[in-house]
Amino acid sequence: MTAVERKHAQERIRAEVEEATRVFVQFVSQTVKHLGLAVRLVSSDYAFASTFAQLRDSQDPVARATLESALQNYRARIGLASFIRLISADGETLADSLPAEASAKLAIDESLILHAEETPGLQATKVESLGDTLQMVVVYPLLVPEPSVWIAVGFPLDAALAEEFRRLSGFEIAFLHEGKVAASTPALKHAEIDFALASDSPARELQTLDIHGTPYLGLTVPFPEDIDGRTQIAMLRSFDEEMAPFRQLERVLILLNIGALLVSGIAGVFVARGVTRPLISLSEGVRKIMRGDYRARVPVASRDELGDLASAFNSMAIGLEERDKVHDLLGKSVSPEVARELMKSEIELGGEIREVTILFSDLRGFTALSETQSPQALVEQLNTYFTAVTSAIESVGGVVDKYIGDAVMAIFGAPVGVPDHADRAVRAALAILEAEETLNLQRGGEGLPAFRTGIGISTGAVVVGNVGSASRHNYTVIGNEVNLASRLQSLTKREMYRARIICSDATRCALEGAYSLRDLGETEIRGKKEALRIWAVDSPLPSLSPAVRGS
Repeated sequence: MTAVERKHAQERIRAEVEEATRVFVQFVSQTVKHLGLAVRLVSSDYAFASTFAQLRDSQDPVARATLESALQNYRARIGLASFIRLISADGETLADSLPAEASAKLAIDESLILHAEETPGLQATKVESLGDTLQMVVVYPLLVPEPSVWIAVGFPLDAALAEEFRRLSGFEIAFLHEGKVAASTPALKHAEIDFALASDSPARELQTLDIHGTPYLGLTVPFPEDIDGRTQIAMLRSFDEEMAPFRQLERVLILLNIGALLVSGIAGVFVARGVTRPLISLSEGVRKIMRGDYRARVPVASRDELGDLASAFNSMAIGLEERDKVHDLLGKSVSPEVARELMKSEIELGGEIREVTILFSDLRGFTALSETQSPQALVEQLNTYFTAVTSAIESVGGVVDKYIGDAVMAIFGAPVGVPDHADRAVRAALAILEAEETLNLQRGGEGLPAFRTGIGISTGAVVVGNVGSASRHNYTVIGNEVNLASRLQSLTKREMYRARIICSDATRCALEGAYSLRDLGETEIRGKKEALRIWAVDSPLPSLSPAVRGS
């Protein structure tokens, strides 16, 4: 293996390990949020607080059993929790869902409670040892009515969790506590000394470790949410496993080259031609694949081993070409920006609030046009129109969200945020009208009716993200500003405004460039309680006709 290949493999492992570490840290944060929410629900349960207030000082075994049974019930309802405990402000255990023997092994001192009291949310998290395992502990006060009693909920950081993560990600993981391995995947057992040394290295530094004679590369980072900082996560990848395909390919190529030399020396020119040419073709095919040309094929000139190898190569190339077509299809189905957003990580339904600018364009007289054209001609004309509109939108960094009949909805400021999204939307609208003018000159020469587009622009906060079901979803925006942009587009039909582009007052305020804006006054908008001030954007471009400029 060359030094370049080794360096390339190390860089790829670094990126993969960093991503796996980020995913696991995110999983821990989500788990803490889930446990914190569950503890708050328990704390706000009036029936539970009343039961505890009645039984906390009782020495009656039946009363204690009732309280512990209630704890067990809530632990089962939380789902993720391995135990639930009630403790006093000084750390004394008042009731516990754990058996007495296990409860005695898990100490939760008052430092965790003091830390929680100092936080705005009255919640704190740390990692504690329970025998041979670790527990991530979350505390929150039980208001009865003052926070004199605290609820502690645990989540196990054990070998089962490590093995499940390895099964899903392919990475080895270990949980280090005070310099020792507390739990890990099977391959990392009995590696306490190596990990203790690695944990002393700076965080985020790629480590090279020899574990049971096998080289590993990985990172050791602090465990999130642990207030004491005694716990770390070690994420590793076997260097041998990562390099196995390269080494196997090397062995195959070496064997093929040796075989070619032997056969050429024994059988002479004829045999040499029969062996060398397929190998040369295969080598050239491999080089084409390495350059990204997945259409490369090699001829299958025989039915022997070389023919089988050529067939296998062609099958591999076909698979790579199909995968490349899928990527290309995704890029054509959605905008490049959305495609990159969807391919960053595993897709999850949900969204975030972000300020963007929405553009709605609509083709006037489309119904009348469809009545005079054949379906094939109509689709062809629509595609020509959509190509021009899409090019105008994407030329300023906008994203086409969807095509709705003859209408186009575009987003500016998502998924990639930009500060001048309002300016970009107005520039896109003017570019659409300019492109429409060019199309109409061509259509006039062909005896076709002219296109006429109305555009509405609105700026404000919307929800941006993946919307739909688990099996089918769409990256889009939802909010009042979307509806408002559609309504403003409809207002361009009114002759009184003499406007092809109408924007909201919020868009006008967000504009940074110099535009020809005309105050259209206030008007009632369907779905809005109060009248809104709207503005016409009159194109400053002298190349456009007066009809296009809105005059």
